[in-house]
Amino acid sequence: MINKTTTNEETARLLQRVYRLKAGLLYEVRDGIVFVIKKQDAWVQRVLRKIRYHIPEKSEMELDEYGSFIFQQIDGRQTVEEIGEKLAEAHEEASNQLYDRLLLYLNHLEKNEHYIELIQE
Repeated sequence: MINKTTTNEETARLLQRVYRLKAGLLYEVRDGIVFVIKKQDAWVQRVLRKIRYHIPEKSEMELDEYGSFIFQQIDGRQTVEEIGEKLAEAHEEASNQLYDRLLLYLNHLEKNEHYIELIQE
């Protein structure tokens, strides 16, 4: 992420990244809020369902207002910088450490949640 030791070239490179949603990702938008739908189909869950345990076949993860806004901007064309500009316009209070937080969130969506993938660095 952007920090005190990050050079201008590195910062420019990070801001030019482009992400897209992973193929097959299921989600719904309700009243501007994104709900990511995850199938619960691990072998243990399937076995427990057969012996009549109530385990839902899917779960939903609700993103907050900022996360939903960012998620809906990820289209495989917009750069991190463009998404950040739109976020700053839509949410004035988000401009404090905007790109640090935005890059951290996008990294989380990519590496931890596996919802997005980097297509251009």
